[in-house]
Amino acid sequence: MRKTTIAVAGIASASVVLAGALAPVASAKAPAALNLTAAKAIVAQFSKTPVSINITTPLNKSPKTLPTKLICATSNGGAENKVLDDGIAAGAASLGWTFKEVSGAVDPNTQRAALQSCLDSNPSGIEESGIEPTTIADLLAVAKSRHIPVICTACMSGPTSGLLDTHIAGKVQLDSWGRMIAAYVTANTAGNPNVIGLTVPLYPILIRFDYSFQNALRLFTAGKAVYSNQPQQLTDIFAGKTPAAMVSIVQRNPQANWIVSDLGGWVTGVGAALKTAGLQSQVQIGGLTAGTGNIQGLKDGTESAWTGYPLSIVGYTAVDSFARYFQGMPFDTHQLPTQLLTKANANSLVLDAQGNYVGVSNYVAQFHKIWKVK
Repeated sequence: MRKTTIAVAGIASASVVLAGALAPVASAKAPAALNLTAAKAIVAQFSKTPVSINITTPLNKSPKTLPTKLICATSNGGAENKVLDDGIAAGAASLGWTFKEVSGAVDPNTQRAALQSCLDSNPSGIEESGIEPTTIADLLAVAKSRHIPVICTACMSGPTSGLLDTHIAGKVQLDSWGRMIAAYVTANTAGNPNVIGLTVPLYPILIRFDYSFQNALRLFTAGKAVYSNQPQQLTDIFAGKTPAAMVSIVQRNPQANWIVSDLGGWVTGVGAALKTAGLQSQVQIGGLTAGTGNIQGLKDGTESAWTGYPLSIVGYTAVDSFARYFQGMPFDTHQLPTQLLTKANANSLVLDAQGNYVGVSNYVAQFHKIWKVK
């Protein structure tokens, strides 16, 4: 196991991309002094329920007055991606548009195949999640030549000539989430965290979260924190191999007191496996984006803290960007509403009927208002 102090811990493959100071984040600014007191203040600030979708500029006119649009989205088939795509589908339907999902994008080759399938559908727009331009540059060029806007949620890159909008859950948002989780981990270990990072280097945007989390953790603890990066393959996660792998890692690291995962769905079964191995009291579990199982884990006390990623709102926000593009309007680049989901507020979280985190209770009405939908 590669165990290093966080002052030198990092993700080598991303060191060039992520060099330099983290960008300031409007929704979760770093305080002037990062320390245990500041960490507790951030936890208190972001434990509150958000009330706004953070988009305020109305469309010029209702998209229902325009020709029907087809939006195609690529998906890795995971639970989180499904909730996102359901949000796109619902938002599109409210504007009289149609939606198509292409699943199975779990590695660079299948990501390309999924995007090609979307192109073959001759859509009005394409949404993809976490696939960087370097992987699909030639396909983006095809989309550009056919005047098909491509929007990426959870992308590291800025917009390109073929990838028109990357602000939704982009690097600014990830920096905020990394800082929020680092604050919670610091506050709940009395400033002495020893963290196992369950990471998936397939997605650069998740590497950004790892980097932001580590950087904030180092600053909150004056370099005392310990971080061990444990990369996993997405195919192994989907095959259910992660619980056994994490038990082995924790057994080899008896000082560890946290597991921080790149996505909540990727620790499915980890808590139960740790309990079977008698390790449940050693480590807390949390990280980026709580799924339904993680929220139940918070309520049960088997998991501790996750960022609130309102995937339905992400889907609606992608539709909002397409609507602005079709009307020749600039994208609204406000950051997503967000929250720290913890054991303390687990029973007051705003969820949908399936138990997915929503955050803003009347988000649909807020979108319909700015879209001028009756």
